[in-house]
Amino acid sequence: MLLESLPTREDFITRGYAYQDAELATARARLAEKVRDGNPRAMSELTRIKERQRALSARREEALATLRREPELIAPGEVEFMTHALVVPSSDPEDRKRHDGRIEAIAVKVAWVYEEANGAVVKDVSTPELARAVGLTEHPGFDLLSTHPPGLERAIEVKGRAGIGDIELTENEWAMACNLRERYWLYVVYECASPRPRLLRVQDPFGKLIVRARGGVVIDEREIFDASEV
Repeated sequence: MLLESLPTREDFITRGYAYQDAELATARARLAEKVRDGNPRAMSELTRIKERQRALSARREEALATLRREPELIAPGEVEFMTHALVVPSSDPEDRKRHDGRIEAIAVKVAWVYEEANGAVVKDVSTPELARAVGLTEHPGFDLLSTHPPGLERAIEVKGRAGIGDIELTENEWAMACNLRERYWLYVVYECASPRPRLLRVQDPFGKLIVRARGGVVIDEREIFDASEV
């Protein structure tokens, strides 16, 4: 890999030194003109610039020689155990909040793209301001309002998980699922931390899913897989 990338890295170093060389050449020309005009201080400055130019040339050749020798320095050696490292999720609430926010954003994007690909016009109603803008209450109990031809609306609540696990609906979301029934859809996006998130869609979750209470309601992952549409 080092040998294959060597021309590119040599060019990068050469251009960097060429830029410095151009600056020194410009300064040298300016000082030479001052020397011709009889400026006594310009002569010492001109001598210093010439020394820097000679040193720059030597440094460039040294840098290129080091670069070309790098592949020769690679050799297999003994594996030395240093330490064990246990990597666990951060316990900082702010870190967790940022992580959850990124996962939810991925889930919403997946749901949004799916709906638009099926000809729907999608509106974000996940905040009070956005909900009011489309004529809903401040807390409608779902994230997306999706309108399919010929004017059929879906109230879509989106939940995302980094992997696979239970999801939780708030009391308000579950109440809206009860009120809207077939118009209410639960879109669960699993494996949001992977390159290929997986979308499962459940129409009328109030009628199809078994839940357990915990503030709002918790839905087991198996229930979602069993009830989701193909």
